[in-house]
Amino acid sequence: CLPTTPQATTYTVAVRTGDKFSAGTDANVFITMYGAGRDSGKQALVKAGENLFERNQESLFDLEMADLGVISKIRIEHDNSGVGASWYCESVTVTNQTSGEKLVFVCREWIDKKKGNKQLFRVLWPEGRKVGGGGEEEEEVKEELEN
Repeated sequence: CLPTTPQATTYTVAVRTGDKFSAGTDANVFITMYGAGRDSGKQALVKAGENLFERNQESLFDLEMADLGVISKIRIEHDNSGVGASWYCESVTVTNQTSGEKLVFVCREWIDKKKGNKQLFRVLWPEGRKVGGGGEEEEEVKEELEN
């Protein structure tokens, strides 16, 4: 039996920056999506010539990769670069263009070294799904938070 290779798909990632004073960021933003036994790896959210992640704006990205199956969580982060790296992420919506599955990950938190939990990342679960439902996932998050 040969292992089956997951089909390629395109994920549309819509990142909404909140409507707060200095909510936007000039830092480089990355996403990692976690699916059924696989993850996307750290993906840079970039578009040449566009001013991204501005206050009260949505930034859209199409990421082509192996289909991850049902996405259980995402990690959104930035590298703290540039002037005004502090960022208030409102939400992230991920749509699998092959299956049509659309998941909303609500953040409504600062991703910043000085505000909120003082971390440069957030781990988010899809809206409506219980956080930390299983021991394994919960342990992973605790590990990530400790690092």
